Amino acid sequence: MSQENRARAVPDRSVEMSREDNGCVITARWHSDVGPADITGPDEVVIRVADDAAPEVRKRGVTSAVLHRMGRQVDDMVAEFHVLPSVGAYQVMVRRYIEGRLAELAQARGAGADGFEADLLAIFDDVAGRGHADPLGELAMATGRTREDLDHLLNVARQRHDHDGHPA
Repeated sequence: MSQENRARAVPDRSVEMSREDNGCVITARWHSDVGPADITGPDEVVIRVADDAAPEVRKRGVTSAVLHRMGRQVDDMVAEFHVLPSVGAYQVMVRRYIEGRLAELAQARGAGADGFEADLLAIFDDVAGRGHADPLGELAMATGRTREDLDHLLNVARQRHDHDGHPA
């Protein structure tokens, strides 16, 4: 492996970010380098009760409610790690926008009618056209589908568009 490729494949150091939320501390660590277009989560996440947490927090410990709250913190740290222009409230806004647009488009075409793939493609193109760094990732989070599933559905919509000569 060339020196240049080795430098890209192995990070100089691990990156660690932490947040505190209601008496719990979440720490995210990235140990591996990622490409410029890859938006990835951390390699490791640790959630613990803070040293100075209130007695009632210490008694409860890390509960499912804590885990649920920490998801937003992980999202914020991922955005910060990848130097995305969006953190916290912006991501929530994008997700709600996607969910709302999907509902509007489904209602307009009729819930039973074909066209879900075309709806996804229209929203993907809209979010990408607005300069979002990871439109596929946002679409995946909003729909609960994997990137691979969405890639497949977007390709189906593109093929239909190309085959028909007009939007699917």
